[in-house]
Amino acid sequence: MTRSEASGSKPSGSELGRSVLRMRERDISRSMVALVASLTALALLGLATSLPGWIGRGEGFVDVPPGLLKVEDDAKGVATLGGGVTVSLYSDGMRVGRDSSILLQTVIGGSMLSAVKGSATTGADGHTQERVTHRFDNVTITELVFLPGRATYFGTVGDGSRTLPLTLRIEAGGGVIRIGASVVGADGVVWHLNREPLTVGIRPGLPGVNLRKTANWVDPGTVEGRAVFSTVLGTDVGVGPQKVPRGVDIRQEGRTDIHVWTGACFLTVSSQARPAPTSTS
Repeated sequence: MTRSEASGSKPSGSELGRSVLRMRERDISRSMVALVASLTALALLGLATSLPGWIGRGEGFVDVPPGLLKVEDDAKGVATLGGGVTVSLYSDGMRVGRDSSILLQTVIGGSMLSAVKGSATTGADGHTQERVTHRFDNVTITELVFLPGRATYFGTVGDGSRTLPLTLRIEAGGGVIRIGASVVGADGVVWHLNREPLTVGIRPGLPGVNLRKTANWVDPGTVEGRAVFSTVLGTDVGVGPQKVPRGVDIRQEGRTDIHVWTGACFLTVSSQARPAPTSTS
């Protein structure tokens, strides 16, 4: 057997070493590709988990937390509006009910609303963006004037150094309770309602799904006062007036915020509780 024949049948040590090195490089390359693919998948999973909190579900909203609530003795108590409808106001909040049913409860232990200075602008693409330059969060109610079917509360909403006059008016009639607020000098009002376990949108005002952890602008074509969401209490809630930006923000724990960009606005509440709503998603 010649040397060439021998070398053709058995690789040299250097050739064997190069072959082993190439195999190791291929293994490392495959491992790197697998690692990058795994990390990318984890990143995408994390992104998908966090997306609902910041894209398409809360875009354009500014978080406006409630302040303090103080109710003077002359304004505390329960006002009866007729037909079994009552309004109770104490330092822990306002409650509207009928007979033994609670229809609406403002946030517990905080102001039922805040007043804001700023603007809400809707672009050509239909996207609305809030700009809040100043907040008045602390509510003081000093007086209650009661008439048949109507309870009117007077007070102020302030920031610790400056106050704006506040009037709350609750009226019952025709199966609907109207809860109005007027803040002289405000550009907008943010209602702070107590969070209910199940809040479902009502079309066409809001998507007909569970609104949990989302913020949505009310369709501008929705007639003022028409119900835009229901709660587990079996209550339908509407928002007015119509020709201003209106939105419902349920991203924060413990409260449902309703943004209305005018200094005089109102909520409508059905005066008869019905079976709790069900979510379609």
